[in-house]
Amino acid sequence: MATFLLVLSFIIDGVIILTLLTISTRVKKNEEVEMRQEEVAREIEDMFTSYLMEIKEENKRMSDWLHPEKHSINDQRTKGEKAIAEEAVNSKHLKVKSSEEQTNYSPPLFNERKDFFERSDNYRILELRRVGYSVDEIAKKLDRGKTEIELFIKFQQKH
Repeated sequence: MATFLLVLSFIIDGVIILTLLTISTRVKKNEEVEMRQEEVAREIEDMFTSYLMEIKEENKRMSDWLHPEKHSINDQRTKGEKAIAEEAVNSKHLKVKSSEEQTNYSPPLFNERKDFFERSDNYRILELRRVGYSVDEIAKKLDRGKTEIELFIKFQQKH
């Protein structure tokens, strides 16, 4: 009987050891997956950070392009000193030019005026519809979507 209990104890110990080994391998796999996910998260964060920096630089370049007079403070100081000297010279020329312009100015004649205005797409849609164009023809003519034209016409019919 003692032998039977001893063999049974070894079998149970073997099963427990196998169970512990399988659990430990699963835990290691889960830890590896977590580490990979953390790495991916860091890479994504780094990528977003680099994109954000690129966008900021691009915005700064566009801002400088749109507003060239707004540069760094050091540039403004050096340019400011030059501008003060140039302003003094230019103000003398402006005074002379302004008096000359006042004497040489003549208003434009009626035939020289060329007023041009472009009608809005909404007006053009309604006008083309009134003339008899189909929705497809209007969409092609104005380079718009057929559904957009249909919706606009329906909204206008309700008013």
